[in-house]
Amino acid sequence: MPLPHDLTPDALFRTDLPDPWQLPSRADATQPRRREGRAGRCFAVNARFLTRPVSGVDRVARALLVALSERPDIARLRLIHPEGQAVDTGWIEALEPAFRAKFTLHPFGRRRGHLWEQVDLPRARGGDTLLSLCTTGPLAVADQLVLIHDAQVWDAPQSYSRRFRLAYRLLLPALARRARRVATISSHSAARLEALGVVPRGKLRVVLNGADHMRQFTGDPTALGRFGLEPGRYVLAVGSAAPHKNLDLLLRAAEQGAGKAPLLVIAGALGNRIYGRVSLESGARVKVLGHVSDGELKALYHGAMALAFPSLTEGFGLPPLEAMLCGCPVLASTGGALPEICGPAATLLDPQDATQWSEALQRIATDGPLRMSMGRKGRDHAARYTWERAAARLLEVAR
Repeated sequence: MPLPHDLTPDALFRTDLPDPWQLPSRADATQPRRREGRAGRCFAVNARFLTRPVSGVDRVARALLVALSERPDIARLRLIHPEGQAVDTGWIEALEPAFRAKFTLHPFGRRRGHLWEQVDLPRARGGDTLLSLCTTGPLAVADQLVLIHDAQVWDAPQSYSRRFRLAYRLLLPALARRARRVATISSHSAARLEALGVVPRGKLRVVLNGADHMRQFTGDPTALGRFGLEPGRYVLAVGSAAPHKNLDLLLRAAEQGAGKAPLLVIAGALGNRIYGRVSLESGARVKVLGHVSDGELKALYHGAMALAFPSLTEGFGLPPLEAMLCGCPVLASTGGALPEICGPAATLLDPQDATQWSEALQRIATDGPLRMSMGRKGRDHAARYTWERAAARLLEVAR
């Protein structure tokens, strides 16, 4: 798919990006003009995500902020979060002192959830540009860069509760028109958000995710033994029970393969209350692990003969790149952004064809040279996706 907007494939991976500069704003005419000193740029951050269990968009926000803190042209990242709630700062404390010192915590306001974000957060922003990196943000702030990850509440409504869908369908179009800068994480997401009228045409910019956070994790050497698994004897699937993750297709594919199908291991938070339900039961050729730690996940990637990722749609699709970086071959669907992100490094399959998946699973289980070739190709491909590049692109968009 050709990339929309102002980007070519090479431009998405540029590292020689200019430093950002602040655009004047009629909406913020009452705010004092900010001067960029030698110390670098300051941002306020919508850090509501610090108060909740970590989701995929939260992981992206953390990785982007860490990459921003490592840049010499960033002076301060002020994390604004609800007052009186526990916040997870372990990922900041693990940074080198020079980078950790760029983060400041700013508790403000005792409201919760969307109400805090809309009412309290704007009053705490001050004069800094606001970064809202988890899809939602305050309508009252024009000087804001909002990262809208995907159009899933429109493209996969069955995966979300009615209340969740209604909130996002009302908020996102208004936010996309109000915020001065809007970004998303793939060309596919950009095309869908524009086609649906969520974001005005020409306003979106693409900031590809990175995958090199996997290098920071140490694989748990005890994980496979505790899970009753042998290296190279299973295919891994990673995802939630949301219907668009399409994990039931893998169950049908495993059943079709009968004794020829490899053991299917499913890892992921399957009980999140905002998602729909897919019946997943452990059988003779299926093992359901539920939530796993980062170290356990890395060990599972290293031990798997392949990752199977059959989603009906994805705004990006981090697990395939994570697996590739660990040398794990990837079977991915043709849904959503997956062909764009995985490119020729994955075997792409129809997310509706269980027979095709069954045959692919059997082939990957029996063809050692194919696994080795795909592992090398995937590792090279995934190495292009770095958070350093993502942060550089984010700052270009924030100019």
